[in-house]
Amino acid sequence: MSAQVVTFKVGRIVVRVGPPALATFDAHRQRHFYQREAGGQLFAHVRDDDWEIIAATGPRSRDRRGRFSFQPHRPSEQEEIFRHHEQGLDYVGDWHTHPEDVPTPSSDDLSSIDRMVRQSNHHLPGFLLLIVGRKPFPGGLWASFHSVGGSRSDANELTLLTDSDPTSF
Repeated sequence: MSAQVVTFKVGRIVVRVGPPALATFDAHRQRHFYQREAGGQLFAHVRDDDWEIIAATGPRSRDRRGRFSFQPHRPSEQEEIFRHHEQGLDYVGDWHTHPEDVPTPSSDDLSSIDRMVRQSNHHLPGFLLLIVGRKPFPGGLWASFHSVGGSRSDANELTLLTDSDPTSF
């Protein structure tokens, strides 16, 4: 059985999004007009400039979700951070869906992740923002990195890899 992995580079950081996270994104893609936005957090093994996203959480029952909006339940997110940290994973950013084929971030999306980077207590150089659209990966995925210093790097080449051995990821 083959597994799919999306890879991209933002600045010096190489990011790999593994099959479990991609499956979460795909399960909540807004394929129909009545589906509401969904989202959650990204957890990864971080080794310097090599980030391997192992898990994507959400959506949660206490999140506020609309056709064109998503507001996470912050106390639930903090619990997820503690639980994943105990498993050796770092919180590395957020993801959510958009009801468009090729997603682009709104000004609210950008200000929210920038605020998160500034207000969080963390050791990372910044956080990722992933937005899931309706098109298949990688075309239906937006990725950007938001640094502690306030700059933004958009991933311009997302690549979908198929690995014949899913355990090698």
